[in-house]
Amino acid sequence: MKRFSSLLLTVVLFELMLGGGGRLTAWGSVSVRMLLFSLALLVAGIQIFRKQKIPIEYWFISILFGIMLIIGLVRGIAMGASRAYWWEDVKPLLYFFILPFFGYAIRERSTVEQIVSIIKQSGIILSCAFIFVLILIHTSVIPFLDFGNTVIGTQEFFFRGEITFFYKGFIYICIAFLFIHFTGHRYKHFMLILLVVGILLSVTRGFIFAIALTYGSYYLLKLSFTRAVIFVALSILIVVIGQVVITQSSKAIDHLKNRQQNVHPEEITPNPNLFGNKSYSDEGRFQQLKEVAGQTNLSSVFIGHGFGNGIPSRPIHMEISYLEIFHKQGLLGLLFWTYLLWLLYQKYRKATPGGMRDAFFFGSLFIYFQSLTNQYINNPIGLSLVLLSLVCLDQLKKEDRE
Repeated sequence: MKRFSSLLLTVVLFELMLGGGGRLTAWGSVSVRMLLFSLALLVAGIQIFRKQKIPIEYWFISILFGIMLIIGLVRGIAMGASRAYWWEDVKPLLYFFILPFFGYAIRERSTVEQIVSIIKQSGIILSCAFIFVLILIHTSVIPFLDFGNTVIGTQEFFFRGEITFFYKGFIYICIAFLFIHFTGHRYKHFMLILLVVGILLSVTRGFIFAIALTYGSYYLLKLSFTRAVIFVALSILIVVIGQVVITQSSKAIDHLKNRQQNVHPEEITPNPNLFGNKSYSDEGRFQQLKEVAGQTNLSSVFIGHGFGNGIPSRPIHMEISYLEIFHKQGLLGLLFWTYLLWLLYQKYRKATPGGMRDAFFFGSLFIYFQSLTNQYINNPIGLSLVLLSLVCLDQLKKEDRE
């Protein structure tokens, strides 16, 4: 069973880190991710039956999370949420219950090292595949529209005009960057450059914003205040002028393309939206903030409106994770995620100092920061790394005792 659990853990992690939201390998309503999750629960259940010990803390966290789910579900149904909507809200959160399986499967430092290797490999594979596909598209080997029509139905891809695209799994390019930076690699600098290229080509301001805040936090904890201020200032700068930089870059590229096609300079009107309309996405987030504020009342401040009760512009999921958590679970929901972050920090402090300790803690912190602009912490893509970090930091703590 131990060998099977190790193999299952490897498959689960590769699918999580390469599979985006899980819809690339789905048949109707059933996906490979669901099947692997069910198998992981079965393995954990067998271990319970065989009286294998899993840290009581993981059970406590899982039960606490289950109580939070029940409160949100009961509240949502009581307020008239439709079954289709509350199920869409609850379904991704159920992945939290893979925690006991992680607790059983990750019991040795060698397993933690294996997980670090999987994270690095996944980010490198994603970045290489992304760059390769872009090369094929822009050398006309694959027409952009053909590629778009092939993948658009998966709801895993978002297109930046006809220049580039974003895939939900690209967050692991950023995670791999952090892990390679903290734990090293045989070709460290080359791999970091490769990953940076992938991050930049995705034209995702949220990635750079979250990475900057992550490094700001890292240097703050290391008491390197000058570097911390520099990275925090960079994150603010991205918020303030990020849209302007992307718009000007879009105009410059469009102008160059028109010049190459011998368009007369006076007839050139550079397109500011080659990478997509960033103003539209920003306006969408502000609209969601306004609608949540407009629906907030005394009871919803504490326990939310319940699962399945969205807002007019976002009936199901919102772009900002914490806004959705507050709207549907109130301060009670936000308190749970704060508690989880506090647990991570406590385990980080007790773990053996080193690159792996930093990689898991600050990788999870990156997920928390990224969730300020996009939904990651409350779906399997980001949630899985947070849960892995809880268990892996514990293993590093046990090494310290030994």
